[in-house]
Amino acid sequence: MVMNEIEVKILEIDAEDVQKRLKALGAKKIFDGEVSWTSFDFPAGRLSREKMLRLRKVGDKAELTYKKLLSTKGAKISEEIETKVADFEATKKILVSIGLSEKRGYPLHKHRISYVLKNVRFEIDTFQDFPTYLEIEGPDQNTINQYVEKLGFALSQTKPWGVRELFAHYRDKS
Repeated sequence: MVMNEIEVKILEIDAEDVQKRLKALGAKKIFDGEVSWTSFDFPAGRLSREKMLRLRKVGDKAELTYKKLLSTKGAKISEEIETKVADFEATKKILVSIGLSEKRGYPLHKHRISYVLKNVRFEIDTFQDFPTYLEIEGPDQNTINQYVEKLGFALSQTKPWGVRELFAHYRDKS
């Protein structure tokens, strides 16, 4: 599937409270489990900071995703091309055999609880090394902003960040 991914993060949330608020709005839980992924690049780093090739396991499903960062004004907007793959390990071997290698610092693991309401996804993510955060992904920034406020957060609490910025933020705090 080819689409633009539009999302924001809200750091250091109370996961139980956010889940109660999501349920009160009518959101449905669609996933609660482990997510792991690795990113790949060419040895010379041709994909740069604005592009990413990711192989991810979400529960027992696997997907391959290419992302290209388009903007971080208000929300993180990326071109995203994603496809399901049948076998995580076989796909990883294919990528390595054509000359790609796992990027340093990968693979990554987190616990994710996902909700959906209409055309908006809410991801409650917890990495072992830093506080739980909420990611809200929607069709446009206005819709995302509406749900930020409906959940009781201020727009000033949102971050137009990817995982790199998230890690940098918490590395700088330690």
